[in-house]
Amino acid sequence: MRYMAEGNKRLQIRTGDIRRRLPEWAKVVKTINGVDIYNLNVFENIISWNHENLDTPAYDYYGTIITYGELPDKVNEYICGLRAIGVTEESVVTLCLPVSIENMLLLLALNCMGTIANNVNYLFLKSDLDLYTRQKGSDTIIILDAFLPEIVDSLENCHIKNVIITSLLDYLPVDNQHVFDALSKLPSKLREVFDNPDKKMECIHKMAKLKDVRFIPMGEMLQAGTRSKASLYRGPVDVERDISYSYTSGTTGRPKCIVYKESSANAFIEMHAGLFLKDYVGERVFQTIPLTHATGERVSGYLQMAKGKTLVPVPIYNKESFGIDVAQLRCNWIVAAPSFYLAAVAKGIISKTAWQHVTRPSSGGEPVTKANVELIDRWLHANGCKSRFAIGGGAAEDGSGTIFTYFMNEETKTNETGYPLEPFIHAKIVDEKGSVVSKGKRGYLEISSPAAADRYLNDPTASAKRWYYDENGTRWGVTGDIAVQNEDGSYSILGRASDSFLDRDGKTVYLFDIEYSLGVNDPVIEWEITAHETDEGPFVVGQVVLKADSRMALSEVVELLCEKYHLDAVKFYEKFENSDVTGKRDIIKLKEDKDGYYAPYDNEHMYQISFSNSRVSRYIISKESVI
Repeated sequence: MRYMAEGNKRLQIRTGDIRRRLPEWAKVVKTINGVDIYNLNVFENIISWNHENLDTPAYDYYGTIITYGELPDKVNEYICGLRAIGVTEESVVTLCLPVSIENMLLLLALNCMGTIANNVNYLFLKSDLDLYTRQKGSDTIIILDAFLPEIVDSLENCHIKNVIITSLLDYLPVDNQHVFDALSKLPSKLREVFDNPDKKMECIHKMAKLKDVRFIPMGEMLQAGTRSKASLYRGPVDVERDISYSYTSGTTGRPKCIVYKESSANAFIEMHAGLFLKDYVGERVFQTIPLTHATGERVSGYLQMAKGKTLVPVPIYNKESFGIDVAQLRCNWIVAAPSFYLAAVAKGIISKTAWQHVTRPSSGGEPVTKANVELIDRWLHANGCKSRFAIGGGAAEDGSGTIFTYFMNEETKTNETGYPLEPFIHAKIVDEKGSVVSKGKRGYLEISSPAAADRYLNDPTASAKRWYYDENGTRWGVTGDIAVQNEDGSYSILGRASDSFLDRDGKTVYLFDIEYSLGVNDPVIEWEITAHETDEGPFVVGQVVLKADSRMALSEVVELLCEKYHLDAVKFYEKFENSDVTGKRDIIKLKEDKDGYYAPYDNEHMYQISFSNSRVSRYIISKESVI
């Protein structure tokens, strides 16, 4: 490991041309959808692709560089440290960390040990520590120091034995120890976590009273590991072993625990072997999606490492500075929520060359309207980016994240999600009876992927609803999405099947149909269409963020949107909040927002509307009162 300011040094080796070197003991032990799965753990898989890239940085954390050649020794330090405190292959270790070098090194170390990594968002953890630790068989937590005050009161009752504490300053070079000082630039919810000295002091007092819990600074754990003589195991593994727990986002109910086997992550890497996706060894990957999500761990992590890329972790961030952050860190590959790009669009042009180094600006997780794709593409071009915005890149438990825009026509693509990664990913659109529908007809998207999760933990009913085997023995994942296959073979994922309501005639109306029809010249940069259930029937409302350059009076916007899109009311927001859990737009909060809506009345007046207990309350106000 060394500290240096690393520039964008491309090695000009196409990732599709990497020459792999498998260990002599490696063999294919399983084949899924034509993908050969070797008896490797994920770490060994990554190393097999990088034997010629030993001087290439695997990580660049604000100037701290760890190369691929240094990676095995660094991972072994964590393995030895974990073993020194009693962690074994039978353990379940809970990780509650931001995006950081340590987070990825710990995932790799636990993977090598055969230990299950229990990846939990800290908001889940603080709301129900018992559910996410004791009930998962985990007595060891590795947690960021700023998160510890949120859970300290519950540790003893959950039978936690070890709490390993990390810091954002770990791995920061001396010259960059200040990078997280400007907490005022963080979103308010993050400021509450990181800037609360009274809560931290109270936490220290509570820790001193917990006699049955060991609190171990990460540095001490690693020092204990250096005294160990254990070496990194480099041998065959059982690819059927459970290797990680992660959790659904919770937007459709209580989060479910997803179980991944070793074969799943390996399959995700193997499917991309030999593909040239306009990427090169040494390109820099902007890491902003938490590794608690499969997208952050696999798409932005494991896969890019197998391609010899340099991971650039950004542990705490504000989407308002996204455009500048990417420019300053000189990253090439990006996967971020669409709202990050739209925040950059709202901020305006940085410079004509700010994003000239970006080769793949992609998003995952949320469908994007054609109007927003056009706005984002204009912004990218104005800032020097020569690539178009790419939809896709997310990784869901059903494996649907491997439908990408990799092979789309750069000139004509808009908001299509892309093609299945042939021949390994199979996709089909079915009707309510399960029959495949023709191209151009919408239906329910189902995916067959070698990279899918194995099951939901201790929930056979939910697992049976999510996955099934057909008469040919092919395993399919039920995504819950409404989609359509286009005439060119690409797919457009339109939205959740649950994002709908029945009108007075009993016809299903999909809210995303309204969202997708947003015009690029309308005064709106972002919106959400929500249906509030009332005694009068569904009330369809637009929740709207205006473009920064909009000059229309708010009352005129209300009249325009209600007439053009047949909305019952409109509410304005300065910006949408992101969910702390998903990193995406907080849909739950928007659905629960019942006050402050406006609707047309007459030439001089408007309705102000609120919804409470299924009742609609209307008040007549002057147009000038609309704020």
